[in-house]
Parts: sequence; structure tokens; C-alpha cells
Amino acid sequence: MASTILELEAANGVLYGTLLFMIISTIIIGSVFHKDQLKTLTNNGYHGAHNTQGFISLSLSFFASSAGAWILYTVPEAAILGGPVAVAGYTISCLVPLLIFACVGPYMRRNVPTAYTFFDYVQGRFGTPVNIYATLISLFYMFLYLSAEFKSLGDSFCSLAEGSLERPDNCLLGPVIGTSMATLVYTAIGGLPVSLLTDKVQGVGVFIFTILVAIATFTVYDLPDESDDPKVKDNWELATSTGINDDYGESFKMAFILISAVTCANLMHAGFQQRIFAAENDRNLILGAMGGVLLTIPCMCFFGVIGFIAFANKGDTLVVPDYLAFLATFFVIHDTAVGWQVLGLILAVLMVASSADTIQTGCAALLQPITRLALGKSGLVREPSDPKNDKLVGVINFVLTACLINIPAIILASDVNKYTSKNSVSVLSLFVLADLACATCCVPLLMGLSNRIHPLAAFVGCLTGFTLAMIIYGVGVDDENDKVAPWYEYQGAFSMLLKPGGLYSDTALTAFIVVPVGSGIMTLVSSIPFVLKGYRFPGFPKNDTSNSDVTARGFDGISSVPGNCASA
Repeated sequence: MASTILELEAANGVLYGTLLFMIISTIIIGSVFHKDQLKTLTNNGYHGAHNTQGFISLSLSFFASSAGAWILYTVPEAAILGGPVAVAGYTISCLVPLLIFACVGPYMRRNVPTAYTFFDYVQGRFGTPVNIYATLISLFYMFLYLSAEFKSLGDSFCSLAEGSLERPDNCLLGPVIGTSMATLVYTAIGGLPVSLLTDKVQGVGVFIFTILVAIATFTVYDLPDESDDPKVKDNWELATSTGINDDYGESFKMAFILISAVTCANLMHAGFQQRIFAAENDRNLILGAMGGVLLTIPCMCFFGVIGFIAFANKGDTLVVPDYLAFLATFFVIHDTAVGWQVLGLILAVLMVASSADTIQTGCAALLQPITRLALGKSGLVREPSDPKNDKLVGVINFVLTACLINIPAIILASDVNKYTSKNSVSVLSLFVLADLACATCCVPLLMGLSNRIHPLAAFVGCLTGFTLAMIIYGVGVDDENDKVAPWYEYQGAFSMLLKPGGLYSDTALTAFIVVPVGSGIMTLVSSIPFVLKGYRFPGFPKNDTSNSDVTARGFDGISSVPGNCASA
């Protein structure tokens, strides 16, 4: 235990001081370097920031947006359970979506150049029924993602405040509401351009503070190989080989689940998709995605090492009698001097803020067409598409985002009814549910890159994925109790969705193989009758380019996809 603890008042000062510094830094950067762009902000620029970002900005944005505070919990947990193989799988799972965006992004930029998100492509390619399903899935995913991020920050704050892992009463409310309101206010004012600006500050900060927190772990404990305690050496050897599962097969199973689950989920993240269209050109998009990959790899590895060190020194107390592997980072930081604890809390705030504002701007862009349609139908705004009404529509849209996404996320993350604490629902548990939802439809949507896939077939594929997910988690896998650790105890229908460590169960493995593959196969099979009748997608409608300098091209089928991505 640290000789000096981080008191609650000091933790509050660190939290709000970090938020204030981030906002002031963004204002200064925006005023100095982006004054003209922010002054002439249109609806198109507010939600899309089309063709404005260079590769350095995109690299930091992709990295900061994906490096949420969940990394503090889930990566060390994966390291403890599955060793280096699981950490490698987690790392790859964060890289694959960026590579897919780099691959299909140029295609989408050509064919739907005025789009805000991937779902504008879905609307043009598959029509309203598929887009409604995909949009609902995306909103559900981002709601759970935002809840998980807020919960991560709240748990981080409560774990460090007063130097106790015990949660003080209502300590979650302050950090969750404060961070939520701060990010919502500045994204409501400046939209995507401001989110991209904050990503520069947050991206640099996250990378630097990650290195510092990794260094902190070595200020507390001796190197395991040099320890006089044989138990520490044995724990280190176990953690850095197979993890506590003590089975390479289990480690590779975890790696596969992570790659499948996280890839499916991140492909449905509207905030990530906005960056495709914000890229200055295709080259910068590809370089930006590659830059995000290069920044993400060391970050993931650092927290994997923290998990190894935590288990080496804490041992089985992280998993029995209570499952606490997801708190490994904080068991380590808790033993450091108060200065290191401050750095850990700053890192958590930066991580959550970067993810939260990306989710909030993504949700706003996703809801924007719905808001305009509703305002027009209701008569509240006579001509919602008129540029003169952009600001009014933007304000209403962000209020809608706050009501549909932000407020419910705060309620869930703050554990108001004590449901998550009573049922041991962790950050990872929330991601299992979100990832599963996304797995039901991401493959049928990507199959739209071929001009032979019929919209009805894609809809059937999505419904098939949903049905398979319900069946697999409703029925479960036989003998789950005998194949997994005690904290996975199987208790009936759908229980594995929220069980601690449930992402690494046999049920999850089955689901994240069968659901995406099954939905893809059904989409393909359902398209056969239409293909035999000569169906070919006729092409995207010509876009209204009044707000863009880019002219849309017709759809030529799969041949219009960049050559190196044609097989994606």
C-alpha cells in the first residue's frame, strides 16, 4: 500500500483540472490554427468535416478514439487469463478494424462522398429496412460503449480516491456526470471538428501517460526474475506463458474471440466511420489508419505487461474468492506513491474523454437524418434542410443525442439501482453484449461491396445473425461448467452475457464463430435467386454536392473497390 494516499478532494481536483486543461488547450489550438474553419462551420462541416484532416491528425484521432479507459481493465485481465497470446489477440482485434477502414474507405469516399457515416452507404446500398436495423444496432453498441467508458472512469476514480478499492457512496456520480457534460458541451458547440481537435491533445496525452504509468509499475515491485519470493517467480512464469488458464488452447481461443468480437463491434462505430470522410484524401486515410495502428500496439503491450506484473505479485487473490482480475491495473497503481496515482487518474480521464466525444459526435451524425425528417414531418421547422436552420437542427439533434444515449449511459454507469455492483457486471461484460449485437449484421453489410448482393438478402442475413445469437446464448454450450473457471459458473439462459469473464467462455467462442459466419452464409444463399434472375445493384444515386467539392461517381460493382481490397 502506498505510504501516502490520494484523498477524495485531491482526486476531484485532478479530475476537473484535467477536463479544464483539455478544454482550454482545445480552445487555444482551435483559435490559433483552425479559426477560419470553425467560423464558417456549416452542417456539412459540423457532422462531417469532409476532406480536412491530414494523416497525423487522423493517426492521433484513430488512436485516441479507440484507446478508451476500457484498456485499463480488459487488457490486463486478458493478460492474466490467457498470457501473451491473449494480449496479442486483443492487440490484433484493435488493428483489424482500422485496416478494414483503410481498405474500404476509398471506395465509400468515391461513391458516397457527402456521407457522414457508414450508414449513409447502407441506406444507398440496401435501403431503409436494413439501415434501420443497422442504425439501431449501432446506437445500442455506442450506448453500451459509452456506459462502459463512464463506468471505467467512475471505477478508476473510486479505486484511487481515499486510497481504497472499496467504493464510497455515490462516488461514481461526480466523475461520470462531470466528464459526460464536459465532452457533450464542447462537441455540441463545435461538432466533429472540435472532437478531432481534442483528439490531438488527448492522443498525445494518452500515449505519454501510458508510458509513465507503465514505468510506475516498475517503481513498486522488483523485477520478477530478481525477486526473492519463489511464488512471484512462479506466478510470473505462468502469466507470461499460458496465463492462469494454463492451456495454450484456451489462450488461442481467447485471442480468436477477441479478434472476432472487437472487429465486429468497431466496424459499427459511427464515430470511427466519420474519420473516413474527414480524411483530406485517400492517401491520408490509409496513412492515418496505419499511424493509428502503430500508436495502438505499444499502448496495448504496456497494459499487458501491467497485467503480468499484477498477477506475479498479487497471485490468486485477483481471481479467488472474488473475481478481480479486471482491477489488476489499480491494484498496482494503488501501491505506488501518490504522484503516480495522480498520473493514473489523469490517464483515465483523457482516455474516457477521447472515447466519449467520439461516441457523442458519432451518435449525433447518425441521428441527424432522423432529426431532420422528424422536424419536417412535425412542422416544428418548415424547411429543416435549409442551411439557415443548420444551427437549430444541430442543437435539437444534440439534445436528442443526450436524451437517447448520454443520460441512459450515465444512469447505467453510475450504478444508481446497484444492479451492476450486485451482479458483478464489469466493463468487459458490457462489451460482450455490445459486440454480440454488432456481430449479427457487420458481415452482410460488408458483403454489399459486391453488386450481386440483394437488399432483401442482406436483411435476411441480419435477422439470421440475430436469431443465431439468441439461440446460442439462450441454450448455452453443454458442460460449460466443467470447461471454465469457477467464476464462470453457468446459471441458465443468457447468463453468460453478463458473467465476469464471460467473453472467454465456450458459449462466446461458439457465438462469435457461428453468428458472423451464419449471417454471411444466409446472405449469400438468399441472394442466389436474385442473381439467377440477373440482379445487379444499379448504382448509388448521384449525391447532392452543394455542400461538397467532391463529385460522386456511379457504382461499378466490386471492380470499383481498390485492387488491394477487392477480396476484403
